[in-house]
Amino acid sequence: MKNKLYSKQEVIDFINAGKVMLLTGSDKALADLPKGNWIGGTSYYFVDTIGTAGDDKIFVDDYTLVTQNCKTAVYDETNIQDIAKNGFKNGFVVVVLPIDSPVYYTFANKALEYDSMFDNPVVGFVAATKMEEYGKKSPKTVSGIDGILSDQKAVVLYVELPEFLAARAEIENFDTIDEDTPTIVFPKNGFVQSECTINGKQTNIADYFENTIKPRLGGYTQMITSQNGALINRDVKIVDTKKGEVTFFSPVAAGDEYHLVKNGADYIGMFNNSLGAKRSDVLTCFSCVSYYFGGRFEGRNVCVNGIYAFGEIGYQLLNKTIVTLEIDKVK
Repeated sequence: MKNKLYSKQEVIDFINAGKVMLLTGSDKALADLPKGNWIGGTSYYFVDTIGTAGDDKIFVDDYTLVTQNCKTAVYDETNIQDIAKNGFKNGFVVVVLPIDSPVYYTFANKALEYDSMFDNPVVGFVAATKMEEYGKKSPKTVSGIDGILSDQKAVVLYVELPEFLAARAEIENFDTIDEDTPTIVFPKNGFVQSECTINGKQTNIADYFENTIKPRLGGYTQMITSQNGALINRDVKIVDTKKGEVTFFSPVAAGDEYHLVKNGADYIGMFNNSLGAKRSDVLTCFSCVSYYFGGRFEGRNVCVNGIYAFGEIGYQLLNKTIVTLEIDKVK
């Protein structure tokens, strides 16, 4: 079954047939679904051959054909550290987090320290609202265990693969470092930052964005760093000059050297060139609304269907990154 948008009645039929799925749509679309082998979360932005925004259908990622066994679970901030060690020996883990909840912040700050985190791919997304509703309406997660929509719980689907298959998570960033911008280093880990060094000089990051970056670029942009060769973005969420603080959509790391993202990337061309070359082995694809809007995806052809939300998960919380779960045959 192709990963794409389906009507609610079609999804109900899939659930009743026992399909193993990740479901994404509006809270209205995800409400009152039958219990079954599925988890879900809210978002309104998809690629279904073309970029699509809406709330009347449900995007289905179907894992049934590769599933030997499965189970679902619900976590909060008190037990999310068990997310990876509760998985199967050979399989993958799909998680949906509600943004700005305690479990979201706990996972974001601690995920790479969890036991067994790299035993199997851990992928997923951060539930979203419509952009104009963010801060006014809470994104939701939901599990086939009870069908209850929540803005506080993480939902997790564990899939066991047959012995002849193996899963891997791939992470790609279509941004590049603007080497002409200063080096920014923070003294602590976390979402909220104030003091930093810029080219070695002690500076307040909110003042820097407000007085230097905003006048030059007409707004705030993303920061980017290289972690062992992987380019990782940190999108700016709020600049509060009164408090002298900047809040990011994912936590920055102490000691990492950040720069600004180089502007002008052709996101849709990059997506199609990179993903189109693959990719029959892509089982599911997660990405960020920053790409969806920055690349003007709505109504345009994109070669791999997927979900665009308020962040993606590739072992850790990421933003403005593409995460794919891919399946290989074991020789």
